[in-house]
Amino acid sequence: MAVIGRRAERWSLLVCAAVLAALAAGGCTGSSATPQTIYITPTPGPATPIASGATPGPTSAPPTTTAGPAKPVIDSVVIDSSAPDSRWKVTFKKPVVSGIPEAAATKINDAVTTKVNGYITAFTGGGLPAVASGDGPSTLEGDFTIALDSPTLVSLRFTLLTYVTGSAHPVGAPGAINFVVSSGATINLADIFTDPTAALTALSTKVHAELATSLGSDLTWAGPATSMSFFEKAWAMTPAGLEFAWPQGDLASMAAGMPSATLAWSAIKTIIKPSSPAGEFAH
Repeated sequence: MAVIGRRAERWSLLVCAAVLAALAAGGCTGSSATPQTIYITPTPGPATPIASGATPGPTSAPPTTTAGPAKPVIDSVVIDSSAPDSRWKVTFKKPVVSGIPEAAATKINDAVTTKVNGYITAFTGGGLPAVASGDGPSTLEGDFTIALDSPTLVSLRFTLLTYVTGSAHPVGAPGAINFVVSSGATINLADIFTDPTAALTALSTKVHAELATSLGSDLTWAGPATSMSFFEKAWAMTPAGLEFAWPQGDLASMAAGMPSATLAWSAIKTIIKPSSPAGEFAH
């Protein structure tokens, strides 16, 4: 009986050792697994100024799981660049679109990059002066807001704040770009009108009335516009209507900021081409 007891005791010890070895091996195997990735959302920065009178767009959110096409997700990356001789500095928050078919997203993001690079090149290639005594470098601060983000259309506004070293203050200028979500195609302003020539006349009359109401005697533009280019540099589609904006000091005093006017879709539905991307607003 004593021999059997001693054998049972040794067997129990061997089983315990095996269990401990297995647990140790499991711990080692677990330590070699891929570590969890933790994503940290940056702290929101200060609100970006937009053209006076413009309505801020909603913040884009990931697509929902409800049936139907999902609207694009709009995130951002920050471009930060300085001149080799430190005479200028650029900080630009550029939108990045995802959450839609890759071909369309790529086309949209390429167009956005071209647009943003154009803004930056116009600033850095403009013959900026050397840093003024007692001042910092010339700067360009670029940002964007969302005017419209739907399963069919994306409209993005840009704000450019330019400061030239030695100046009294920065100057604001707006920009914008509009897309068809399904194809990623960029929308031209003239393409949304049945008759661009007639539309130019209608826009001039209605926009001048809107600006006269918002700016009063500060408005320096007597109208009418002689070319669609007057409207197409910074136009955006919003749920409320067709929005136009102009650089600070162009149509009014510098104190008026960046003037803007929004024409309700109901007020311009007769000039909107029904088959155009904006046709959905003309019903």
